[in-house]
Amino acid sequence: MQLRNRNIMITGGSGFVGSYLVESLISQNKICIVDNEYRGSNFDYLKKKNSKLVKKNLSFERIDIVDKEKLSNVFTKFEPEIIFHLAGIAGVKTVLNDPLKVINVNLIGSYNLAEISAKSKSVKKIIYSSTSEVYGPTAYQLNEDSFTTQGTAYDPRWSYATSKLFAEHIFVAIQRQFGIPVAIGRLFNVYGPRQIGSGAIHEFIKNSISKKPLTIYDDGSQIRAWCYVDDCLNGLLLIAEKGNGIYNIGNPHEALTSIALAKLVIDVTKSKSKIQFKKLNSSDVRVRVPNIEKLTKLGFTPKIDLREGLIHTAKWYKTNTPSKILFLDNNKR
Repeated sequence: MQLRNRNIMITGGSGFVGSYLVESLISQNKICIVDNEYRGSNFDYLKKKNSKLVKKNLSFERIDIVDKEKLSNVFTKFEPEIIFHLAGIAGVKTVLNDPLKVINVNLIGSYNLAEISAKSKSVKKIIYSSTSEVYGPTAYQLNEDSFTTQGTAYDPRWSYATSKLFAEHIFVAIQRQFGIPVAIGRLFNVYGPRQIGSGAIHEFIKNSISKKPLTIYDDGSQIRAWCYVDDCLNGLLLIAEKGNGIYNIGNPHEALTSIALAKLVIDVTKSKSKIQFKKLNSSDVRVRVPNIEKLTKLGFTPKIDLREGLIHTAKWYKTNTPSKILFLDNNKR
């Protein structure tokens, strides 16, 4: 499916990955961002960087996708042909502190979007941004057909993974029952400029620039494969154009332990920050490295290595003020 001359709705479009999608698509399409900016926003940055295109081709609906009536009104007004669904609540700290909100937004919000899409006459395709968390505590080179595993319901960490997995079932059901093409991207540890929330690389770089200690949870032996946001963006665009079904999106070549990552960030930023260790009071994922063979068959190749990506990311944070760009209080806007 060509991504030109389309009405494209991007839920979560002022967020981290969503803002890159907006920039990539806005010159040749009409874009509608649906976002309540709950965890922060890059929208002011987008307006400043792309002012003419924003005025010409972009509309912003500041609503919560849990509000079905308001979401339905946006569909009626904008008539989206392609939907990138990135809105949701993530981040381990948020998940642990408010698991009910996580479930409500990720599950009910996604159901609302799917049901309205099924009734709409305009929607041609849905691209859903899921997560590698659906694979459970160990995700080493698992493919998209591997069984998904969740931890106990008594551990709030798994409320996020479960809500995202259930949303996958919703969108697969929409495709099966109503014939709307669906592509699902399971994202593996995406990082880069504009990241919102408390991701490891975001926290490490922010603290190293401020000469504060970098906190490692437990012994730091956890392994993650890190995917730069540009590569993630290319993966999402690829499954939007050519994909059908579920795809892992990540970079298996850039895997290392948490402690090795912290040391690399300190080296890249030329910081004198120390590393401190702290006990993690919840379960954790020990290994997370994607198998991307299925996405590779569509033409995907991750291009940005970790050191290069960290340099780009650190440079951005040094020249932009996170308090103004990334952590806007929606009640003060």
